Amino acid sequence: MTTRTALSVIVAATLAVTSFAAVAQGRQQGGGQQAGQQAGQRAGQQQRQAERSMSQDRTMDHQRMQTRDRDRTQDGTQAQKQKQDRIGQAEGGAGNGNGIYGGNLMTTQERNQYREQLRVLQSEQERNEFTARHREQMQQRSKQRGVPVEVTSD
Repeated sequence: MTTRTALSVIVAATLAVTSFAAVAQGRQQGGGQQAGQQAGQRAGQQQRQAERSMSQDRTMDHQRMQTRDRDRTQDGTQAQKQKQDRIGQAEGGAGNGNGIYGGNLMTTQERNQYREQLRVLQSEQERNEFTARHREQMQQRSKQRGVPVEVTSD
């Protein structure tokens, strides 16, 4: 129960007690039935107003929770996509994020080592330096072997 809801409950209870006390006092003072009826009507109106206020508070709380959950989901999804994009760019530079530049010139063991090295690098700058060195090495192999460099997903 939120503070606002608790406060609404307290206000409603206080209004109800006050209204009933006024009715009782009116009867004791001989104000008659008319004064009692008016006080009862006021109490009923105050009670309905307090209930509306509590209902509005519950609705607002529910909407805030939905908004917060939606924002958290969007933030998490966006962060995950950015992380995948960074890793994909670092791995291949192929644009699609799924390949290794010069993978056709590497052994399976070399490709696995390449992927592992990318995973352990902490900063974007380190990854960029690593992939730049890797590109140079693959271009040299390409010239030595006379084979064009390809981006592979293997």
